[in-house]
Amino acid sequence: MAADPAGGAASERHVRLTAELPVGQAAPLWRVQLEWVSTPQADGERLHLRAHVQTNFASALRPALASAATPHPALASGSRALAPNLAAHLGGLIQRAASRALAAPGIRMLAEPLLRLDLNTWIEIQASTASLAAGSHGLLPQAERLAQLGIVPRRAGEQPVAESWAGEAADGFAQVSVIQIDKHHLPEGLQRRLGDRPFSLAATIVNTAQEK
Repeated sequence: MAADPAGGAASERHVRLTAELPVGQAAPLWRVQLEWVSTPQADGERLHLRAHVQTNFASALRPALASAATPHPALASGSRALAPNLAAHLGGLIQRAASRALAAPGIRMLAEPLLRLDLNTWIEIQASTASLAAGSHGLLPQAERLAQLGIVPRRAGEQPVAESWAGEAADGFAQVSVIQIDKHHLPEGLQRRLGDRPFSLAATIVNTAQEK
């Protein structure tokens, strides 16, 4: 695990965080990367959060299970590990538990399709307490890229917007979800706590399953 207070403007708060769970000598079984940026915006503040979560069944767990040698995993180079020995120990426990479970033919048959996949989730959230003419719709992350894919989310009205699109990709499956929330969509108690401050939030969530 590593935290990196990234540089930026004096009024900007910027933090990066990376954590990994190794298994075997290949890619980590699980990796999460977070980036959080907070900046003043007009009469309020803007928060931008990015997260990427990887679960590498095909690239990490399958090679580890195929290896006859006892693994000695290590964190990726350049990371400042808070507890590398614990991470390695957990990775070894997962490998041994998976090996024992997959020794049963029925479980092996059910698990084989999963062991051919790498799963990825990208989450991007933008929230603001500034007065925005377009509200949450103006905060929608990756709006131009979504439009290139033919995805044009509708604008939130009296109700918040939650929409999803899914389809086959070149090497698997992909799903895109969009959420838009404005202050008047929040519970009354939370609206009272915000007082006169505006509030808007928009999020894009992309899930992929890649076959290896």
